[in-house]
Amino acid sequence: MSTAHHHAHRFRQAINTADRILLTNTTGLDGDSLGALVATGAILDLLGKKWVGYVPEEVPAMFAYLTKRKPIMREMEDTIHDYNVVVLFDTGDVKRTPLVEELKKRDRTKTLVMNIDHHPTVIEHGGHTIVDINLVDTAAAATTEMLATIFEDLGLQIEPHTATALLTGILTDTSHFANPNTTHDTIAVAARLMAKGADHRTITNATMRNKSIGALKLWGRALSRLAYNPTSGVVSTVITLKDYEECEVGDDATEGIANFLNSLSDGKVALVLKEDVGGYVKGSFRTTSEVNVADMAKKFGGGGHAKAAGFRIKGKLVETGLGWHVEKV
Repeated sequence: MSTAHHHAHRFRQAINTADRILLTNTTGLDGDSLGALVATGAILDLLGKKWVGYVPEEVPAMFAYLTKRKPIMREMEDTIHDYNVVVLFDTGDVKRTPLVEELKKRDRTKTLVMNIDHHPTVIEHGGHTIVDINLVDTAAAATTEMLATIFEDLGLQIEPHTATALLTGILTDTSHFANPNTTHDTIAVAARLMAKGADHRTITNATMRNKSIGALKLWGRALSRLAYNPTSGVVSTVITLKDYEECEVGDDATEGIANFLNSLSDGKVALVLKEDVGGYVKGSFRTTSEVNVADMAKKFGGGGHAKAAGFRIKGKLVETGLGWHVEKV
């Protein structure tokens, strides 16, 4: 049995008998995690299933075209116990979902948790296994690539809006096929989605031709702070909360910086450190070299792929005479 066929079988098993389904992901919403949620919601609509989408943060403005049909909740109106199935997308580590404590305490006879991800996913937290059905394919370039093959295997109709959501995830996670995680299967799936009506122009305009003056000023600050460590081969930069405020932009303005730095001929690894609300710092690693950045991210409690990974730690960015560093808070 192929991986796609196995995943399709488990997906159908989980969904078939469910009356109410919660679709959610983690902090750090991107095109793949949001595209996966929206596309799955559209499929559930076709199947006549009741579902709710929940994300703990505001949907980036660039992806507004995905949520026009049905809004996504930012606050839970019900509890986990009101759902038969909870689906997690693009998680990497279950601790990254704000629902992890509720999921840990749930009645497992009433609520099943399914994870769909193209990252090696940590499914345990606090000594508890959170996930019941873990669908992971690290060979896929995006979670949306996985879902496209699952829906196709099940013979489900992929309408243009669904295809657009799926293609959004594939294009953003591969930097429009520029990243080394792109395979011939990735491009083949994308081609089939375009044949089903995926709106490539809307995706491109939203994710590539979307830089405001404020965003470019922010990028300028990030580029001006580039530092190279010849010992580690890491090229790094930092973005502070003050930068967002002074440039009058949000976190979505940083979309693409890490991938852009990955094109540098100097260094083996690109690292972007960004201050996040609540006293956190997020790090994004990228590489086209033989270095496994997932291993680097794991040292900080994160994870990801060999060529693209990230982490989130408590702290703030501080500039000293020796450069920038993360100070514990």
